[in-house]
Amino acid sequence: MLSSTTADARPLTLVEKIATRYTVGLRSDESARQGQIIRVRPKHVMTHDNTGAVIPKFESIFAGTGREPRVAEPSQPVFVIDHDIQNHTPENLGKYARIERFAATHGADFYPAGTGISHQVMVEQGYAVPGSLVVGSDSHSNMYGGVSALGTPVVRTDAACLWATGQTWWQVPQVARCELRGVLRPGVVGKDVIIALCGLFNKDEVLNHAVEFVGEGVAALSMDHRLSISNMTTEWGALAGLFPFDEVLRAYLLERAAYFASARRPGTRHEGSKGGYSAEEVEGWWAGRLEADAGAEYAIELELDLSTITPHVSGPNHVKVMTSVAEMQARDVKIDKAYLVSCVNARLADIAEAAGVVRGRRVAAGVEFYVAAASADVQAEAERLGHWGALLEAGARALPPGCGPCIGLGAGLVEDGEVAISRDEPELQGADGLAGCGGVPRLAGGCRGQRGCGEDRGTVCRRGRGAGRCGAAAAGVGVGWRAGTTDGDSRRVPGEAGRTGAVSAGRQHEHRRDLRGQVDLPGRSDA
Repeated sequence: MLSSTTADARPLTLVEKIATRYTVGLRSDESARQGQIIRVRPKHVMTHDNTGAVIPKFESIFAGTGREPRVAEPSQPVFVIDHDIQNHTPENLGKYARIERFAATHGADFYPAGTGISHQVMVEQGYAVPGSLVVGSDSHSNMYGGVSALGTPVVRTDAACLWATGQTWWQVPQVARCELRGVLRPGVVGKDVIIALCGLFNKDEVLNHAVEFVGEGVAALSMDHRLSISNMTTEWGALAGLFPFDEVLRAYLLERAAYFASARRPGTRHEGSKGGYSAEEVEGWWAGRLEADAGAEYAIELELDLSTITPHVSGPNHVKVMTSVAEMQARDVKIDKAYLVSCVNARLADIAEAAGVVRGRRVAAGVEFYVAAASADVQAEAERLGHWGALLEAGARALPPGCGPCIGLGAGLVEDGEVAISRDEPELQGADGLAGCGGVPRLAGGCRGQRGCGEDRGTVCRRGRGAGRCGAAAAGVGVGWRAGTTDGDSRRVPGEAGRTGAVSAGRQHEHRRDLRGQVDLPGRSDA
């Protein structure tokens, strides 16, 4: 419950408005505010393979009560099997069967192995919607912010308590405002944007914050771009990353509403399921859409000029270190494996881009190129359009739609001493030593040329004990940083590659950092 007992008419951020909507026990004149501890009733809680570990936690809540364990709100949990789906041992298949039985017993919606990555399914099948609070027992639940939902991770114990009571405690995070200006250059994608943010604002500026993306640059970002950016706010240290409900999102939702009305859908939905929506519902959301109030207070305000983003390589080990593509080209690094996988990418636009690069070519000898669509629906559409066939004809090795290499499971893992190029998120240090890259053409080009850089080049990272995961970054960008309150003393923040910044008391103080040097890409006329 909010500790406040008086009405508060101060302007609200988008995060505060959504949190207020889902807070239990608020008076009509109260609002959820940054830093306050509240009791929330999320629209959904997603669990994946870890549902098997949540079940005994859930059952233990009822131990000694004499009550049969029952899910409080059957429409709230959503189970999506996606992590270890290449494991066909009796033990793993038995676990999946137990999860499916549990879902049937308690009336929870269930999506079996092969449907797709859980976060993609939550968006694709209509569980994450604008203005909703949707949590998931997985670190990349931030992705729901791409559809203007407040998506954030919870731990397994919280998931179990949500099953049992429908509610949990939550502290409203500090909110960061990130203004995006300009438009992306040809070949630059959402992954480049979030890696640029990770590399440029690399002093924990948004650690444990919820980030609201705003500005005229947002309108030029596709839904695929937005989902990638929101997804990887996790690696930036944020608890959530939200985009506004605009015309781009409205058009996407109407398209999905038509799908829900006509298509044969995967999974099992029970009576009362909240998966899916109608065009009428979309228009209702649009009419009453939530937006941040003018004058809302933010803990920190950042700016990024999208038109200045050019591809970089980041790492090793984390997303805070960046190396220009031009410098990587001179190193002439041979790669062993390449990947187009994961919930941060592997949607239709990514697959189409990669197919356009490899069509009529072959993956270089000595290089293994793995592809996995974000969902079975994405793969089916890629097959219909000929993109999937082009990848396979070029020598790519198909993996089932779901997780896998990016979490160190299944086929094609990077071995010690190997160098890999990847489009996935840098989720778990040391899991597989992969690098994450931005634009697909650079990934596929790295495959083709057996180089980690060069024309249409990608990113590389050498695996070893303690070697980690990295992402692709972009520098040479114009950025601004406006800080919120601190301990009262303005102080200099050292940076890398000539970066400087200031943190000061007083929200209105502004210090701009402009990094104007552009990174030219050999062989790229759009650079």
